[in-house]
Amino acid sequence: MNKFPKESIFKTPENYFDSLPDRILRKRKQRIRQLYLTGVAAAVVFVVGFALVLVPRVESDATNFQTAINEEVDYYITAGTWDEVDVLLLADNPNELLDAITAAEWRSELGAEDEELLLNEILF
Repeated sequence: MNKFPKESIFKTPENYFDSLPDRILRKRKQRIRQLYLTGVAAAVVFVVGFALVLVPRVESDATNFQTAINEEVDYYITAGTWDEVDVLLLADNPNELLDAITAAEWRSELGAEDEELLLNEILF
């Protein structure tokens, strides 16, 4: 080992330390940009996923709620707890509901050929 020269066998390229700060800053800016883009992509995925999961569930819950209400109303009517007056009192516009019921009953009795008679004379 003593025969080997004690020189440094490693050589630095010329101007290595002069350009080192610029290279470090350039790499740091690239990493910051990469982290920023990754964060934006994650936020977009989160928002889209949240919308896909929540929106159908809200519509489904509203449909299930309305179905449950309809079943409960049918139960009360069938059981005799509620009568026609009670149902009309629950309606937002009882006159429209009565017109629809009357039209449906008269249509079934009169048939399709008397549709004009129904609209012009019976309902008005």
